[in-house]
Amino acid sequence: MPGPPFEYDSITDALLRLENASEFGARFIPRSGKPSFYPYKDVLKRAKSVAGTLQQEGLNPGECVGIIIPTSINFLDAFLGVQLAGGIPAAIYPPVRLGRLNEYYDSTRKMLRKINARILITDNRVKKILGPVVDGLESVNRIHTAENLHRDNPWAPVSINPEIPAFLQFSSGSTREPKAVVISHSNLIANLEMMGSIFFKYYSREMLQVVCWLPLYHDMGLVGCMLNGLYHHTTVNYIEPEHFITRPAIWLQTISRFRSGASPAPQFAYGLCEKRIRDDEMRGVDLSSWLIAFNGAEPLDLESMERFSRRFSRWGFRDSTMTPVYGLAEATLAATFSDIQSPPAVVEFDPVRLREEDRAEEGKGLKLVSMGRPMEGLELRICDEKDDPLADGRVGTIMLKGSSITRGYYNDTSTTYETIRNGWLDTGDIGFIYKDELFIVGRSKDIIIIRGRNIAPQDIEATLDRIPGVRTGCTVAVSSNIEGKGEQLIVLVEKDQNNPRPEEELRKKIKEHLVAQISVAPYHIQLLEPGVLPRTSSGKKRRSDALKLFLSGDLAPPEKMGPMKLLHKIGKSQLAWGRFYLKLLKSK
Repeated sequence: MPGPPFEYDSITDALLRLENASEFGARFIPRSGKPSFYPYKDVLKRAKSVAGTLQQEGLNPGECVGIIIPTSINFLDAFLGVQLAGGIPAAIYPPVRLGRLNEYYDSTRKMLRKINARILITDNRVKKILGPVVDGLESVNRIHTAENLHRDNPWAPVSINPEIPAFLQFSSGSTREPKAVVISHSNLIANLEMMGSIFFKYYSREMLQVVCWLPLYHDMGLVGCMLNGLYHHTTVNYIEPEHFITRPAIWLQTISRFRSGASPAPQFAYGLCEKRIRDDEMRGVDLSSWLIAFNGAEPLDLESMERFSRRFSRWGFRDSTMTPVYGLAEATLAATFSDIQSPPAVVEFDPVRLREEDRAEEGKGLKLVSMGRPMEGLELRICDEKDDPLADGRVGTIMLKGSSITRGYYNDTSTTYETIRNGWLDTGDIGFIYKDELFIVGRSKDIIIIRGRNIAPQDIEATLDRIPGVRTGCTVAVSSNIEGKGEQLIVLVEKDQNNPRPEEELRKKIKEHLVAQISVAPYHIQLLEPGVLPRTSSGKKRRSDALKLFLSGDLAPPEKMGPMKLLHKIGKSQLAWGRFYLKLLKSK
């Protein structure tokens, strides 16, 4: 359904209105020291400076630019600078898992090759180990660090067609290789307006200051935090993702410190806080300002949500703050919102009807959390394998249509054709509509079928998270056809080093728990060291890759990266940079 007319036609038009915005801005919270605050008028000034230099250096309108920069003002400089210069930014995750650098180099090369990037922007820190990415990459012939793009080159305004790409968003690649989702200016503006119509119906911009620890190369951090803040003139407080992972209390402490009203996170983050934050770390913390705790990007675990709410209610967290949402990169970001002023809606369904008949009927046994309703400007329906709509209560594929839905994938017509049919986006997610609200069952490619039963892997993984000795958010449930036994359940479990437990005892507990919870005994339980399970750039589990590595015997811990090995990697990177620059000299 068409949405209302919007004030801006493009994100660049919206950015230029920040000329005098001094009250709100971007604040970066370091691991130590004083936070740095940049009013949005200064953010715009810095972006214009970068844009002018890029234009001087030959960036053509409509040209794709790869950006590999961690959370910092440098990221905003580069991303917004490319947009103001008329280019198409594509944010790629920086090399945070140093123990898997070879895998990182390979995947990053593929992404840059996919978008035919001629220009790559990074920063002085990341560049030290980035050399092997461009070594042998034909398209890239310009490397810039964000720090060196601030020169006295005047910026020339560029005419923007709302239907051209505002940016490329690499999808998570949780089921296949990452794809570059094309998000047009009109897509982006539509989604930002949709979210704003919900936020500011009840709350002021001053109340909805944001805390963001999510990576800015991921749609939830990029659109949900950074671009939302810029577009709606709300301050965003940025924490480095690695800082949150190692010390999750910093998230809640920052919300309290700056009296922030909104902060998003995937499900695992709430479980991590509930398990890892000590009471003494909450001394002086007041969460009463937190109005919207978006919970999305992963299937929701009701028990984990409830434990988080109970635990942190002592410090002012309210049940109504927890807000389940559903979205994906192909929808720009948000697709459905639950009521932002009420506790999550929970319905108990008959699990037999749901799993064996693909039909939702209230009964005892399976509690599911509502993901709310589609936002204005979006249509949602549940379809069968022929794309025919199903009645409410029937389980099928979630399909979306509307003004914020991508028109396809960059340089990938076959995937576009497979995914977008008759104007409807096939999300790949499985769910149903019940009393006009969306409930999600799982992802079609991950569904495990054991003796005719359809089991969502996240249901198995969520129940394992509750076992002492299991690392939170670090289990994978898969299945494989075992000769003579048929399809069998295999669980891959990373051990919790903070709560060690004898392996045989842990295996026994896992098996007993699964039999009691899902009535299926696993064929095999593999206990792993932390960091072994493969993940996407946004931290999602790559289940199919995990199964392949397990079956081939190649599931192994990341390479240990001590100071000497890191220096060796930096040295190899410098040699690669030398070869790259020599190639450029020879080509001139």
